[in-house]
Amino acid sequence: MKGNKLLHKTSIVAVLFTVLITAFTGTTQAQPPLGYQLRLEPVWSRVADALGEPGSVESAEFSPDGKYIVSGTKYDHSVVMWRTSDGTELWRQYAKQEVERVGWSADGKYVAAASEDFLVTVYESKTGKVVKTLKHTQGIDGLTWSNKGSLLATGEEGAQGGTGPSKGVIRIFSMPAGNGIKVLDFGSTTNELFFSNDDQYLLAVGHGNIKIYKVADWSLVQTLKTDYYVTFTSGVFSPDAQYVAAVGSSKDVRGNIFVWEWKTGKPVKHFNHTGKKIESVTWHPNGRYIAHAGHDPYIYIYRVADIFRYGNDAIPVAHKAWAGDHAEYIDFNADGSFLVSAHQNGLIKLWVWMGEESDLNATRHQWILKQQTDAGN
Repeated sequence: MKGNKLLHKTSIVAVLFTVLITAFTGTTQAQPPLGYQLRLEPVWSRVADALGEPGSVESAEFSPDGKYIVSGTKYDHSVVMWRTSDGTELWRQYAKQEVERVGWSADGKYVAAASEDFLVTVYESKTGKVVKTLKHTQGIDGLTWSNKGSLLATGEEGAQGGTGPSKGVIRIFSMPAGNGIKVLDFGSTTNELFFSNDDQYLLAVGHGNIKIYKVADWSLVQTLKTDYYVTFTSGVFSPDAQYVAAVGSSKDVRGNIFVWEWKTGKPVKHFNHTGKKIESVTWHPNGRYIAHAGHDPYIYIYRVADIFRYGNDAIPVAHKAWAGDHAEYIDFNADGSFLVSAHQNGLIKLWVWMGEESDLNATRHQWILKQQTDAGN
């Protein structure tokens, strides 16, 4: 018993001594190195929807050069431009109704916002000045710009006509003139649109449908199918355009993740780890990871190799980052070094991507040395 008391007193003295040393020297014991652990580290969060928790940010997207972020909100109807480096708000404009989706032109000169008052409003990205409004016939849920050219694609909500099937269309505009050049019959509400990196194909994801169109002539080249009706909320091409990943909910099950070899229509994987609605899915630009977020407090990241290698129930989660509140949208910048998330509590959050490449710094040093050598020649 005396020995235990002596040990206890010795431990207390040791702790007090450590605290005193820290206080006087300003030093602390170093944190063990994380090594090359895949993770998202938080950088900053900002209020995009001024209503806070009763509000919601529906969309946030990086500029092509990654220096800016535009966001669109559900309840205070705002479109806000942010500087990525420090989260400074550069301008804020307002729509008359909910802003469902925002996006950047390929040259970074314009941003477009789709709202529930049947309008797409195009802003000058530097000033927030309205330069064009494009009228639609229904509310708009999907919006995307081509990656290299000047096309803008928008997807309308389906309108129920009597007892017949719901109808929804995709509209293609030539920008910045705003001339409508094509209307595609999607057949239902379009929740998300996505051009392949080479702009050869347009992916459309929505209620009960995933369709892929050839941009050259706007012909329908593939319809991806499941064994049951799924309301798809988000979808994306892989960077090499070989695969499509999409997320959605059936009548009884939420949180489904699907991957296809889209050209053949062959399903590669279907798995579900959360049982909760997933709002957004994105592919890391390096092609090796898929991330998703939704009505779960985490952002989930998977290695694509693991998805292909393991059975549906055995696919490991490579990393999950605590995001706090439900997420509506996530987006990587062009090189995948940062991710932005949009949340139902009115916040947008910036995260830095910490990858698994152990030789990253060495590779970057070699690249810099080569640039310096080439400059000297």
